[in-house]
Amino acid sequence: RAGGDGGGDAGEGGNVTPALVQKAGTTTNSRQRKGSRTVSRGTFTKTREDFMEEEAQRAAKSAAVAMPYDPMEAERVYSMRTVDVWKRDMEISVPFTAFLGKVILDFERGVEKQNRKARAKEFTSIIANLGPAFIKAGQALSSRPDLLPPEYLAELQTLQDDIPPFPNEEAFAIIEKELGVPMSEVFADVVPVPVAAASIGQVYKGTLKSGEAVAIKVQRPECEGIIAMDIYILRQLSGALSQLIKLLRRDLDLQSVVEEFGKLIYEEIDYLQEGRNAEKFAELYGASSDVYVPRIYWRLTRRKVLTMEWVDGIRITSSSLSEEEKSGMVRNLVQCSLRQMLEKGFFHADPHGGNLLAMPDGRLAYLDFGMMSEVEPFQRYGILEAVVHMVNRDYRSLCQLYVRLGFIPEGTDIEPIEIALSNALPDVLGASVEDFNIASVISELGDIMYKFPFTLPPYYTAIVRCLGVLEGLALQADGRFRIINNAYPYIASRVLTDPNLQKPLQLMVFDSEGHVRWTRLEDLIQNAANTEDWDVKQAASLFSEFVLRNPNGAAIRKNLASDITSILDSVGLDTYHYVLASPP
Repeated sequence: RAGGDGGGDAGEGGNVTPALVQKAGTTTNSRQRKGSRTVSRGTFTKTREDFMEEEAQRAAKSAAVAMPYDPMEAERVYSMRTVDVWKRDMEISVPFTAFLGKVILDFERGVEKQNRKARAKEFTSIIANLGPAFIKAGQALSSRPDLLPPEYLAELQTLQDDIPPFPNEEAFAIIEKELGVPMSEVFADVVPVPVAAASIGQVYKGTLKSGEAVAIKVQRPECEGIIAMDIYILRQLSGALSQLIKLLRRDLDLQSVVEEFGKLIYEEIDYLQEGRNAEKFAELYGASSDVYVPRIYWRLTRRKVLTMEWVDGIRITSSSLSEEEKSGMVRNLVQCSLRQMLEKGFFHADPHGGNLLAMPDGRLAYLDFGMMSEVEPFQRYGILEAVVHMVNRDYRSLCQLYVRLGFIPEGTDIEPIEIALSNALPDVLGASVEDFNIASVISELGDIMYKFPFTLPPYYTAIVRCLGVLEGLALQADGRFRIINNAYPYIASRVLTDPNLQKPLQLMVFDSEGHVRWTRLEDLIQNAANTEDWDVKQAASLFSEFVLRNPNGAAIRKNLASDITSILDSVGLDTYHYVLASPP
């Protein structure tokens, strides 16, 4: 199937029909529309449809994001709807206030930790019953260890957009209103049973008049209005809730958290923005032989309707795939995700099983581009530097990096954080596979980030969510798979070949006195050699340049010369003894 999960996680347990696997190669020409192009002497002859599609694409790309989140505009609109706002306010504030009262009593009685798991289940249940905005907010909170303790994060990760589909009559009316024409004019057929349904929208399989199979995603009725009012009320309640939370000895700026979430969800409910995300993703990663990105049909895409190419395939956890095929798919997924986050900086932030398909020809198809995130270059290098500090168990430098990245306020006493990190995190290179995985690292870091004054930026929480979802999916497909083992060769290759990572290279390969850690260097090279794009010449050139031109490299050069001399002396001595021991 194609089109993702309708805007949420229904693909993991909602209303999804199994996809049929076609024979290998049946989708390789799916981008050629039947009857719309003719080939003449190696050139394409454009039809009227092609020109219309290009015009629609240009218009969509230049269109502004629908309903950008504006707290002042929300105040103007909803201050005139007092009765509606009051009713919804009561539905939201009563359960949350009662819940916070129970937690405060737990603190007063000294049983908060003992009751935390039960309270986390209760909190998640409240969120699940309050509608799409709250379900999305809960899913976002599940990757915020700076805001909630681990027990709450674990429960929130179970939130599913498992919502029944809305009636076809309403869905088809929205499609026709958005497109401005009867469905019969553009679609030859639409299967009446949605293939996926979630809190924001649902997906149908259809066939165009020209014969191509498509996925049609349509937004739920009044979805924008419901979400807008809920965010407005949450923002109004944030001040009072912040004061209550202070009784729990937590000082949180909930208004900023609500505004950040409002911006993200407003982008997600704009299907034109999702189409633009898909096109950008295709431009950056579509050339890979391992990845497939469905085409967007811009003439049939609007803010509340998205039409994209239908992709036949099965989930990467399907029993129809062999263990070898599953492992290969997972490796491709992890490597592609790492390159998205750490090379290009534009990544799919929700790679769960409902948003990915194993295609018959072995490629991995990405679906649903509503939840994307971006990482700036300095942030990418900061992430790689953080990995190096963990490898070296240099937690003071890790804390200083967190300050530079804005995770910890300047002027904070980092010594207690350094001690907490050194007690919590395992030795990255020495830990067993069972002891060191993404879930354990996120959990250990989460405890510390909840205890100390961390504030996590959106890109970091998106990465945390992405890695957690990736590992969960990988373990479903291959119980022996560990992301750390698969990711380390890529990280090693980057450290050895990227000129912007000379400081991490120095920290990783040289000790504090400038001596080469030969075992570490050998391990890095062996791991880097396992990557497809490992460039040994670039690594040797960069290492030589670093040693020769480093302004503080006198000690490094002296120690390196001494080490090489010792190695040559040892080789020469071994050779001499070998010659003496040889028969004449």
